Amino acid sequence: MSFSRRHAPEPSPEQEDRALFKTYGGPIEVELLPQVSRTAAQDLLIRAFFKKTTEISVVFSGRRTLDTGPLSAHLKWLDNRARHAAATVQRPHPGPDCIRLPVKIKGAWRQQFWRDSDGNETGTYQLVAARWAFTDRNGQLLQFGEPPAYDVKSRARPKSYILHQRDIDAVPRSWRHDCLDGGQS
Repeated sequence: MSFSRRHAPEPSPEQEDRALFKTYGGPIEVELLPQVSRTAAQDLLIRAFFKKTTEISVVFSGRRTLDTGPLSAHLKWLDNRARHAAATVQRPHPGPDCIRLPVKIKGAWRQQFWRDSDGNETGTYQLVAARWAFTDRNGQLLQFGEPPAYDVKSRARPKSYILHQRDIDAVPRSWRHDCLDGGQS
């Protein structure tokens, strides 16, 4: 006797976004590092800094992972450029914390907690991205993602928290490489 296994249907964009974006706001300025990984669910995780010192993870989940190719390629290009510049001046490659790409993100914050083997609870912040914008190597503003597929205004949140679609259109600062130029830009 053979058993047929039925796969759960893919969630609709509205179902996916209701699960991902309990809140929604921004634009939030972060600096992405060229440290990219994937989860078991194929979500893209990129290490980042918020306000220059707070380490976070930026999560690109669900259907939005399809739009992350240019962002991943640009981060790889920045890392290669830093390696080449360091080799040219015969210095060691700068650490990954020195290579930062300014990005503006609209999305939702969430916290993740876990217990270590000693029973201590540790937490980190994650920013789940719905839309993002960054400046490419030619100075052109690139925008990706899409707003949540449900009416965010229907939530019980203050109206001042809800931003319009065009709020991400502000141009991010061009990237700086503080570690190679000794903090001079």
